Amino acid sequence: MSGRPFERELFIPGPAIKLIRKGSQIDMKKIIALVIVLALAAAAYGFIRNKNSVEAQPLIDFAEITRGDIENVISCTGTIEPVRTVAVGTEVSGKIDKIFVDFNDNVKKGQVLAVLDTTFLQSSIRDANASIVRADAQYRKAEKDYEHNKELFDQHYVSELELLSFETTMKSNFASLQSAQSALERAQFNLDHALICSPISGKVINRNVEEGQTVAASFSTPTLFQIAEDLSKIQILAAVDESDIGQIKEGQEVRFSVESYFDKKFQGTVREVRLQPKMVSNVVTYTVVVDAENKEGLLLPGMTATLDFVVEKKENVLLVPSSALRIQPTEEMLAAMRRNWAGRQRSGD
Repeated sequence: MSGRPFERELFIPGPAIKLIRKGSQIDMKKIIALVIVLALAAAAYGFIRNKNSVEAQPLIDFAEITRGDIENVISCTGTIEPVRTVAVGTEVSGKIDKIFVDFNDNVKKGQVLAVLDTTFLQSSIRDANASIVRADAQYRKAEKDYEHNKELFDQHYVSELELLSFETTMKSNFASLQSAQSALERAQFNLDHALICSPISGKVINRNVEEGQTVAASFSTPTLFQIAEDLSKIQILAAVDESDIGQIKEGQEVRFSVESYFDKKFQGTVREVRLQPKMVSNVVTYTVVVDAENKEGLLLPGMTATLDFVVEKKENVLLVPSSALRIQPTEEMLAAMRRNWAGRQRSGD
């Protein structure tokens, strides 16, 4: 062997090559120690990497399978309205003299809500009566003239043409009398309707008139008041999409809520599914009428309700979280589950 025995017989890693120079004499113990240090470093790196890989494995959450009720519902929105609302107007033109009710007042059927100024109406009554008296007098005179000339005609003292003239005058005056009587009836009708009364018992939910305002009933009847018959019961007009309307039936159970009482659930029942469609922005919906109780008076006309129509309901069935039905377990997840389950079993013992 030459004076450099380790140069050909040992393989020295890259970082240690610099320690060995050609022709140098190196202690065998130092080289072995260096190799051991490098081996330990490699082993430590592998251990840490394997530990991180184990910790990165997905965790398995366990949930208890229970029994309970489950439902299939269709959700939509709707508007709360009174079951029956009556618009109160006037058939007589005139000036509002006095208003006796205001918003939210309770009223009875036949109660006077407002009254028109009757000055002009009473004047019309007097004019109509005067016209009747005048027309009646003219008719009576024309009738007597006709009867007198009829006798003269029978005695050949008056011609047939003259008699016809008296008869025409009598009939014309009779028509004038009837016209005057009709005018009196119209004037009396207007005076009677100067009192604006409630046609139903209920609550005033709207008032569109003020004292001193002139209302004209020439073309259409103006709406002065709106009366809701009974607010202890309400209806909801729900807009159901065409894709869901086939599952809505009369008598179906409905739950709904309103924003004012978001933590409270109300109950209702489907009364009617209207067949007339509505299209808004190319979306077709159908109106579903839902009846509900409102004894506490919490639900007000015009509120927006969020409804759940109960299409199907099962009671006392096994309940599993829906998230557990949507996963595809991997081998790593199954392995972690088995380890967790084994740990649970040991802790239970």
